[in-house]
Amino acid sequence: MALLSCTDVAVEYADRVVFSGLDLKLEPGDRLGVVGSNGEGKSSLLSLLSGVQQPSTGRVDRQGRLLVAHLPQESPEPVAETVLGEAMASRTDLARLRDELGHLEHQLTIPGPDSEAQLTRYGEAQSAYEGLGGYDLEARARAVLGGLGLGDEEQARSPHELSVGQVRRMELSKLLLQEADLLLLDEPTNHLDLAAIEWLEAHLLQSAPTLCLVAHDRRLLERVCTRIVELASGRAEVYEGGYTSYLRQRQERRLRWRRTWEAQQAHINHQEDYIRRYKAGQRARQARGRQTLLDRLERVPEPTELRRMQLTLHAAPSAQIVVRTEDLACGRDQVELFSVPDRAVARGDRIAILGPNGSGKTTLLHTLAGQLPPVRGRVIPGARARIREYHQDFADLNLDRTVLENLLDDHPGSLPERARAVLGAMLFSGERALSRVRDLSGGEKARVALSRLGMDDANCLLLDEPTNHLDIPSQEVLEEALARFPGAVVLVSHDRYFVDSVATTVYEVEGGHLVERRSPPPPATPKQPSRKTRAPSPRKSATPTPASSRREIELRIAALEQEKTAFEGQLAEPQTFKAPDRGRGVLGRFEVVKGDLEAAYATWLALEPSTER
Repeated sequence: MALLSCTDVAVEYADRVVFSGLDLKLEPGDRLGVVGSNGEGKSSLLSLLSGVQQPSTGRVDRQGRLLVAHLPQESPEPVAETVLGEAMASRTDLARLRDELGHLEHQLTIPGPDSEAQLTRYGEAQSAYEGLGGYDLEARARAVLGGLGLGDEEQARSPHELSVGQVRRMELSKLLLQEADLLLLDEPTNHLDLAAIEWLEAHLLQSAPTLCLVAHDRRLLERVCTRIVELASGRAEVYEGGYTSYLRQRQERRLRWRRTWEAQQAHINHQEDYIRRYKAGQRARQARGRQTLLDRLERVPEPTELRRMQLTLHAAPSAQIVVRTEDLACGRDQVELFSVPDRAVARGDRIAILGPNGSGKTTLLHTLAGQLPPVRGRVIPGARARIREYHQDFADLNLDRTVLENLLDDHPGSLPERARAVLGAMLFSGERALSRVRDLSGGEKARVALSRLGMDDANCLLLDEPTNHLDIPSQEVLEEALARFPGAVVLVSHDRYFVDSVATTVYEVEGGHLVERRSPPPPATPKQPSRKTRAPSPRKSATPTPASSRREIELRIAALEQEKTAFEGQLAEPQTFKAPDRGRGVLGRFEVVKGDLEAAYATWLALEPSTER
């Protein structure tokens, strides 16, 4: 029997339909993922399922004694003195039984006519308390808090002393301790580091009975969810399977939708042409009959394309090596956090930095950007290097200025028309460009920060949690823009799907050192260039020195040209783009080869005068 069912449900605010036509049944064991752009009604759907909000039309039916636990994005005021106490206090059923047991214990110390009944009730309450896990609640609360990154020290602190991210973890812990029939989770991975996300994923797979999950974490959606609900353009559609299956089915459905619409349009045009030609002639009766049938025809709505931001990242010419590190150690106030291996960051490199929250990943980016001095060693920019940093906290945005003013302040020589064009592509058209940044949502602030990068011609991007606040369509646009970007990228992210899609090399902060963990292989493609024609990757090839012969450069150019041609062949094959990750991988490596080829030609031209002498 379904725990909950929705029949033709719609949610409306004023004159706006958020979504409509939702038919859904949640059976025991279902794990439902909810996806869609910001503002499409994902949080409203969770409020609807929790019973906090009622549908504008349609019906929501729930099982009689359905117990629902809801993690909203806003946190309530804490009621306990410590974090551990707050987590345990979330089990109000156990708290009531514990209070009753204490009251009965006191009553039983005073003999009276009700002692036998009190003793019977004490046994019943004690059995219920034990059955609900009351005696091991503290151990489970400590385990859940610890799994989400709140250790013994944080558990002993007052909830009022926690950071915003720590409060979010505490609230998630409280929800996971509930013995609920249905868990409703709204962006549970916000403020979690990679270890906590992986712990949460395992916990949900092992312990969550039935859940509905709103998330921008595509890996979590893929591994945890059995069905996906997409909210887009006022429509709600259900897809079977995880995230990858949803992508495939969505493409197939939209293709069928477009073909059906096109076939109907052809039919309508044919009928209207017949009616125009014969409405006043001998076939007028047939024309009127066709008009009647046409008037009764249920029209297939025209397929709408999802409105996504458009981001283009430009890169100024630079040397092949954009930045190098020598004996580098990062930290603050001369306190070393970790050492960095000597590394040359080349054009086309995509380096991901992983590690727990507070391990110093952001500090490394600030050090590479020149905003923090190294504790030891040095950072050496390459010739014509232009390094630009993206801040996850939007610290470089002026909250009291408008969106347009932020771009013009950051690029004083730019024309307002160009800034407006960039903002329009990032979904800040017209009056939206004149909004104060302070009044924007987190996702909108992220798009402003990315717009500033779109105005740049930096050749080395340092990105600190760039997918935070971005919905999935915007994350995909960012991945595509980075795949086309010919410069170097060093990024910090807890988004596993994003890292796997973008990074060519992954480092992790561990034990006071930055350690290379893996260099992920490129996604499989139908055809790979042969080893004989593949040029060495930029990060492993030696930078040509002034003494390099033109012949060596010419050989490298020839190899790169062959590799470029091979990738062009793959990009021309429809099979390459049947899997989104594969297509992006091929496109990304193609852009890297193009950038290497441009740099090789520039080196060849630079060597020309000395050769002729």
